[in-house]
Amino acid sequence: MQVTLFKKAMPKLSSALLIMTSAYAHATPESGWWWNEAEGGRGYTIEVQNGVMFMSGYMYDDSGKPVWYVSGPTAMQNSTTYKGTWLQYGGGQTLNGPYRSPTVTNSNVGNVTVTFSSATTATMTLPSGVTIPLTRYSFGGTTPTPTGPVAAICTTANINTQRYNAIAIGMTPDQVNATLGCKYDTSRTQRNNLFTTYIWPVPGTFTYLGVYFDTAGTKVIDVFNGAPGTTPSYKFSMGF
Repeated sequence: MQVTLFKKAMPKLSSALLIMTSAYAHATPESGWWWNEAEGGRGYTIEVQNGVMFMSGYMYDDSGKPVWYVSGPTAMQNSTTYKGTWLQYGGGQTLNGPYRSPTVTNSNVGNVTVTFSSATTATMTLPSGVTIPLTRYSFGGTTPTPTGPVAAICTTANINTQRYNAIAIGMTPDQVNATLGCKYDTSRTQRNNLFTTYIWPVPGTFTYLGVYFDTAGTKVIDVFNGAPGTTPSYKFSMGF
């Protein structure tokens, strides 16, 4: 009897899961400033209008001079993926000087791909092939939390490379939960006098994801605290 009821419920359950996954994947990226908290000093503006995205990046060249890059407006590949080309401009107007039109100094700096895992988290692939996690920059008080359904138990659909890459320093537990689409297992929380570790396991497998938070368990941190010669360490995984 229980088996029969389970079989009858499966189509409805599958449909519900499909709807939830679709809703999560189609969260519209928030327009505004984006950054990687571990890389303060450079950032990006992103805006999406009717499926068309425009973005810019401010940073420095190899000699230390400030430089701006732009990409778009270009139609997104789908609701969560943007692919474009970085352009570099120069010779434009100064802060106090008369108007002077900028010119394109490099029409193909390199390709850029941005994959959004929620409305406020994404992964950017640089021209070098290096990927960096991005989050919507919050400076007005409460940090925005990614939208989307959050399951009580993780599956392999939640714990994968794309969502792992979207986790960034400075995120709250709720933001990581929403980015992955599932909650961490409170029974596997570990604490010491330096940091707190939360684990997102996939039951019945050896697949899991772990993230280091501050001692209060409220914000993702680099356990090396940016020490010279170290690579930021704030997450780990197994099984994918």
